Amino acid sequence: MFQVGQGFNRDVWNNLEKYVRALARKNKNVYVCTGPLFLPQYEPNGKLYVKYEVIGQNHVAVPTHFFKVIVVENHSSQLDLQSYVMPNQALPLEVKLHHYLAPLDMIERAAGLNFFQNIPKGTFRKINSPPAIKS
Repeated sequence: MFQVGQGFNRDVWNNLEKYVRALARKNKNVYVCTGPLFLPQYEPNGKLYVKYEVIGQNHVAVPTHFFKVIVVENHSSQLDLQSYVMPNQALPLEVKLHHYLAPLDMIERAAGLNFFQNIPKGTFRKINSPPAIKS
């Protein structure tokens, strides 16, 4: 899938991936699901539209956003959940990762998937609390 390089894949998204690797080094287990989203955006007429670029001879769809859903199991076997959504565009480097936290149910609806469905939501010690490791 095509990701914007400068300001996204080489910068902000890369920071999120570094953060996940740091979580993996400090915890018992880290489970990650990542993928594309095609989210609606408001047009000047005030209506929502799903609009995305296609590239190449095969008209490959370029996602408007990407998500990352993370479940962290610490050494005491407690579970935390974090879910992020970032637009597929150059993003300001000064914005901290926790500004991209998004409700899991919104990602599930948009992606048409259920993440970690066998873990009851009440099992999680924290959901979308700001990162403990500096971003």
